[in-house]
Amino acid sequence: MRIAASILAMAATASAFAPMPIVSRSTTLSGLPEEISDAIAENQAKSERWCEIRLLSDEDAEAQLSGEELESFKAYHADNKADIVKMKGVTELMLKSLELPKIQPKGKKQRKRDKFVLQTKIAAARTAEAAAK
Repeated sequence: MRIAASILAMAATASAFAPMPIVSRSTTLSGLPEEISDAIAENQAKSERWCEIRLLSDEDAEAQLSGEELESFKAYHADNKADIVKMKGVTELMLKSLELPKIQPKGKKQRKRDKFVLQTKIAAARTAEAAAK
């Protein structure tokens, strides 16, 4: 009985955070207007071309591309590589903060040594204060 109730509760809470269904009233399949202007057609052609070239390797890009396409390819991949290096640094910092070094607890003798050192410092400070008066 408890198992059924807990499963029912989990299902109810999971559906509470589900996104609302998107109701689309568009009659076009791609979301573009039915009559495409020259600017939209040009942008669409550039987008399709970029989809073809952005996944090329550096060597293939050097061999196949030239001009503005090669420049944009190099800039895109340089930015991506810089972002990857930056994120590797961030992940290293995160891992360092997650894996804190374990400090060995002090033993009874070390605590006594520390207490003795503190007491001698306090006694020395008091004698210096008394001598100053």
